[in-house]
Amino acid sequence: MKKPRTSVTKCMTLRLSYTSSLIGMLTVFLNGN
Repeated sequence: MKKPRTSVTKCMTLRLSYTSSLIGMLTVFLNGN
């Protein structure tokens, strides 16, 4: 069976953007203090 590549890519991109935004918020919070 062949898995749909688009859904996997979308999930990975979503997770990557979520992680990057989380790290960005953490950095801003640490720099604010």
